[in-house]
Amino acid sequence: MDENRTEKLMEIVGLVDSSSISTIKEVIGEILGTIRDVSTSAKDLKDLIEKDPPLCAKLLKRANSAYYGYPRTISDIQEAIVCLGFDAVKELALNQKACDLFAEEEVFEGFSRWSLWKHSVAVAECSKMLYRKVFKEHGEDSYAVGLLHDLGIIVENQFFDYQFKQALKKSSEEKTNLHCAEKEILLVNHAEIGQAIMVNWNFPDEMSSAIGFHHEPNLLKNKEVEKNVLILFLANRICQREDIGYSDAPYEDKALFQDCLSKLDITKEILDLIVEELAKHIKKMEEMKWL
Repeated sequence: MDENRTEKLMEIVGLVDSSSISTIKEVIGEILGTIRDVSTSAKDLKDLIEKDPPLCAKLLKRANSAYYGYPRTISDIQEAIVCLGFDAVKELALNQKACDLFAEEEVFEGFSRWSLWKHSVAVAECSKMLYRKVFKEHGEDSYAVGLLHDLGIIVENQFFDYQFKQALKKSSEEKTNLHCAEKEILLVNHAEIGQAIMVNWNFPDEMSSAIGFHHEPNLLKNKEVEKNVLILFLANRICQREDIGYSDAPYEDKALFQDCLSKLDITKEILDLIVEELAKHIKKMEEMKWL
């Protein structure tokens, strides 16, 4: 990376560190750390959640929703955690913390933070499905990576709004994907920004690399994290194809998509099943007003 681009990324990281965006670093790190710890109990998770009254309220509302169908009202946080399960509670906690970044409603050239949030949740869900359906693995931090993969777009929108809107306009008028237009105007794109932030926050390389190469997995040099990168790329691409939320990359490299499927040994049959399940899940989330 040339000196100008490196300086630009350092400038952006500095802006993020001195802003409200940096608060999600500790929160998400604490949530992921608690869940990763095999000795974590429902009480440990309860102690973490009770620090956040809005999250407590959302957790109890979710536990008492028609989706779970429990015959009696659940009013205890620890019982709600047991009923929903650790994974569902982790995802709810991550959503609660991350969604504040996507709160603004301004629409420009088809972009809004809300539509980006819908896309991000869908990518998180799809990433989780790919890990579990294809590899029979838990996927560790795949949900969090999916949720935060477009953090760089939020950063551009917040700190470089004029240039960001120029990139949106250029992308629309020239029919090119946003990350290509960003590079011409800002020197760097949102994937590189997201990766730089994750590295600065000392998140694992599996997370930072996946975010950094989620549009260009073919440029990845570190093969140790290839699976994480390919899964995020595919999840992002699937959600773009299915038109779920904001699409920053509507122009697809079909050969690259097929190459990634081949590398992960994902057949058309498996892919179709995942797409069908994702569509049903997103529809259910919308019906329950969770999205």
